[in-house]
Amino acid sequence: MGPTSVLPPLSRAWRNAEREHDEVVSRFRDTLRCFSQANWHREPAPGRWSAAALALHVCQSYELGAVAARGGPSMALRSPRSLAFVSRHVLLRLMLATGTFPREAPAPREVRPDLQDATTLRVEDVVARLHHASADALTALRAPNAAPFTHAYFGTLSPYHTLRLLSAHTRHHTQGLDARLLLRS
Repeated sequence: MGPTSVLPPLSRAWRNAEREHDEVVSRFRDTLRCFSQANWHREPAPGRWSAAALALHVCQSYELGAVAARGGPSMALRSPRSLAFVSRHVLLRLMLATGTFPREAPAPREVRPDLQDATTLRVEDVVARLHHASADALTALRAPNAAPFTHAYFGTLSPYHTLRLLSAHTRHHTQGLDARLLLRS
């Protein structure tokens, strides 16, 4: 099953992807709740995003997924089509199979957080936003008429693979936030 193939939302693979998504989002929300307000806005290093900015980035990723699934804009393709094809069929499959995500991969501009906005966010506000955005994305991606998603580096993805990528992305950032919490203890 390729990253552009369409699966019915009631298939076993979809149910597994939804279960994975729910677990990953729940774990991310739990991790966010572990941050004190002081550490929430602190950059771990110069030029690195604070936990608030990172959480905003994850929310924006789900929001974009929902908009795109409903026929709105996705990302601009930033890789040559041939490279996106290879990345989609090799790198993405590997990422989804192993549950890993490339470290230090640049965030496409459509999901880069406004760092000034991030400084005004409270943990509980982002947790609520994430809850709504992730549920909305799941609903939109599950819809029978869900549109494919264009990813900046992978090209066109089916709604199923978009959901799997969102889960992998959220898991990746949960691991990064966990590491920050360990450094602070």
